[in-house]
Amino acid sequence: MSTSNKVWLAGRAMKSADVNARTLHLATSIFDADAGFEHRTDAKRAKANIKLSVLGALAVIIFLSACESRSSAPLATPTAPLSLTRTPLSTATSTPPATETPTPLSTVAPLAAGWREVRSGVAIREMYKDQKSQQGTILVVRIDPNQVDFHVRYQPDNPQHVFDWYNDSRSLIVMNSSFFDRFNNAVGQLTSDSMNSGSIHDRMEGAFYLTAVGAAVWPLRGWQKPAGMQIVESIESFPMYLMPGGLLNPNVSDDSTAARRTAVAVDRSGNVLFIVTAGSAFTLKGMGIWLANSDLNLDTALNFDGGSSSGVAVWTPTGVWGLDSNNQVPAVITVDPKVLGITGNEIGGEAP
Repeated sequence: MSTSNKVWLAGRAMKSADVNARTLHLATSIFDADAGFEHRTDAKRAKANIKLSVLGALAVIIFLSACESRSSAPLATPTAPLSLTRTPLSTATSTPPATETPTPLSTVAPLAAGWREVRSGVAIREMYKDQKSQQGTILVVRIDPNQVDFHVRYQPDNPQHVFDWYNDSRSLIVMNSSFFDRFNNAVGQLTSDSMNSGSIHDRMEGAFYLTAVGAAVWPLRGWQKPAGMQIVESIESFPMYLMPGGLLNPNVSDDSTAARRTAVAVDRSGNVLFIVTAGSAFTLKGMGIWLANSDLNLDTALNFDGGSSSGVAVWTPTGVWGLDSNNQVPAVITVDPKVLGITGNEIGGEAP
């Protein structure tokens, strides 16, 4: 209700009360003058009406004051319209049942450090010049001399590729050996089938010896041969990469020419190792350093003819493993199954 309407109603109430008061005064006068019965009755009625009018005016004023105070305090308005919102029920996420992850069955552990045994006493391994990038492949054969027979084969009139030597000899393993001249004659001394061949050469530094009890790699000078070494066959070469005890030979040429390399070595457990690089990864000095720092645990190591002569062939149950030579070579070392009392030459290198 507006303020002007409230003032108008209050005025009407006061005016009505004033009229009634005048009426009361008049009635009183009439009562006093006439003192009659009817006049007294009218006066009483008028007085009662005045009281009702006054009470009514007071009621109107109280009502208007209440409205005023109620209207002066505005009702709090809801910040958001009230609406019946339906809280969605949580839906069950369809989670697939947990499946048990099968535990892989344990497999037969390979030989330590990547070795793979192809038969009793013979294991093969691929190594790298740079293990991290796996560049510069190096083929390594580890041979237990107690389980095989070694032989030096020499055919200056019939040189062959290493794989042809392997096929014709029926040996377990064939690797190229030392240097030769353009007439396929051995450079340095060579003993095969109890016959001495080749020629003395002052550059020769070491030899691969086949003894009555196995095999050895040993310097030609400056080191005394082990006591009781009975040499049956041998082939000389150069340079010695590692001297006894695994010492790097300081006299290895520092030539910058990189080529394929062939080496024969003996580790500190007495195993013989044939080592052939698959590419032109090493200089002579670099090869010696790699051998000295490798995990092959080498005691001695000797360089053989490299370059296009490098090659090795190894029998495995799944076929030949190795690298063929690019050129024909007149001399190789073969490894045959050990047969007591019989040389590999007599049995032609029987299959394993």
